[in-house]
Amino acid sequence: MLGKLMKYEFMAMGRVFLPLFGALIVISVINGIFGLFGLDTPASIGIVVSVFLIIGIVVVTFILIIQRFWTNLLSNEGYLMMTLPVNTDRIILSKLFTASILGVASTIVVLCSILIMTATNISFMDIVEGIRYVFRLIPFESSQTVILMIQSLIAVILSMLANILLLYACMSLSMISNRHRWLVAIGAYLVITTALQIIFMIAIAICTATGAFDTFEWFLLSFPTFGQVQIFIAGVLLLCLLFSAVFYIITRYMLKNRLNLQ
Repeated sequence: MLGKLMKYEFMAMGRVFLPLFGALIVISVINGIFGLFGLDTPASIGIVVSVFLIIGIVVVTFILIIQRFWTNLLSNEGYLMMTLPVNTDRIILSKLFTASILGVASTIVVLCSILIMTATNISFMDIVEGIRYVFRLIPFESSQTVILMIQSLIAVILSMLANILLLYACMSLSMISNRHRWLVAIGAYLVITTALQIIFMIAIAICTATGAFDTFEWFLLSFPTFGQVQIFIAGVLLLCLLFSAVFYIITRYMLKNRLNLQ
């Protein structure tokens, strides 16, 4: 059932994003052709249009992630969604996974469009040589570098999931009010993000005052460089998992126990 829910989400989002993705790629190809033939003015116009499309894709991605959750679950459509023979977890996960894949797809399309536009000025061999140069600067073995790249990618994905779940939690908390729900959701976002910043500042102050940073530095320096990076990435992964779990629990609790549809 999770697959079917995601299928419908992709169909709904595809109507918006496929034309945007297609337009960006087509304009990037045309712009690359202009650059190949030295047509600077049309190429400059194409770059401007591509930049606006890239900004549009980023903005629309953010808005659609919010709109799909709010409209399907917290508005009148929620009556239909909540009567489906599907548990709350699958409903949340279908929204979360679809939004995450959409974010990844948008990033890939934007990167591809940039590569297409710059292909006339930078050869494939230049790109390969640049990658090799970057790898030579990394003070690790090839296998260690691959491991770090995979772990970093996982950390980025988990960070994206945590941020999406934060938006879901704030929108879900708006159900405590019967009026001005959007204002309540925005207020919840501001309160949560501000509270997290204050907690981090207090934690840093306590660690500085108690000398915990010095102890941790001594512990960290007892490992080789690769181990130090591993510990740092592990800390980032744990924080992302912790925040994701907290925001998911808030969202699930509100949808399951405090459902208040408009």
